[in-house]
Amino acid sequence: MLLVHGGTGSGAYDWEFVRAPLARSYRLLMVDLRGHGRSSDPLERLSLDQIGDDIEALLHQVGGCDAIMAFSIGASAMITLLCRRPTLTRAFVCIAGSTAGDPTQVQGIVNGPWPADLKRLRHEHATDADYWRALRGKLARSWAGHQVSETELTRLVTPTLVLCGDRDRVEPVESALSLSRSLPHGELLVLPRCGHFAPRERPAELSAMVESFLDRVLVSD
Repeated sequence: MLLVHGGTGSGAYDWEFVRAPLARSYRLLMVDLRGHGRSSDPLERLSLDQIGDDIEALLHQVGGCDAIMAFSIGASAMITLLCRRPTLTRAFVCIAGSTAGDPTQVQGIVNGPWPADLKRLRHEHATDADYWRALRGKLARSWAGHQVSETELTRLVTPTLVLCGDRDRVEPVESALSLSRSLPHGELLVLPRCGHFAPRERPAELSAMVESFLDRVLVSD
């Protein structure tokens, strides 16, 4: 199973609390997106489309994977990729992903509050202490032009678990419900008393539900 983290995070940080339980049942492949964690971005190409291209190239290199689990901006990039290449994987877990960016929100994202842990997170190729701001700005501007149509979503035939927290103010339940209903094989799971960062806020419940979903769809595939 391939794990794709969110913006300004890293594979190690975003999936810290779900790796161990999932690793008991699956072999995990955890990546750092361009410019994040241990990955460099020397040509400054970080964008949602580039994330998709990088993941597609990685899966080609390793021979594919049975499942992709992605969070936040990583999930948004995977939605676009799997609409274009649904056969890349047999199952998709989409946590707090988006199908529609909003240019009017970019300034609010760029200048608004940000989790303290993500501000302190170490990225090996960071140029200064405010490096996270540069990552946030690039991804916010890329997300602004992110649009996945209803027609495109019908092409994402991969069995998909759309997962969100009931207190997520970034991608609210209504967005997750709309996405799950637009997918040919979409299912919705709403975690109670949970905000945007479900993999860290509710790791035990998330891991159990993901394992149940994958056991069911991968066996029946």
